[in-house]
Amino acid sequence: MDTTKELNARLEIVNLKGYRFNTPKGICTMRGFAFFIKGKGFVRFKHDLPGVPYAPCGGRKALLSILNSGGFVNYDGLEFTNPISEN
Repeated sequence: MDTTKELNARLEIVNLKGYRFNTPKGICTMRGFAFFIKGKGFVRFKHDLPGVPYAPCGGRKALLSILNSGGFVNYDGLEFTNPISEN
């Protein structure tokens, strides 16, 4: 099982342009940036709409701020989602 430190070290910032995600309300296309971990998928908060990655309104700058602060404190409230397609 991956530890928080291991997962934080693997975080990548990915442009969401061209990705499509399956949600209970239908297919979602997104703009902006999100965290991605190869082999796991895009990071999402469990309480948000299922299937949709965390893409803060602060964009890449907000994600860089999280990375520069060391990443997430833990992954208890997080899970991973994968797109249904990439253009």
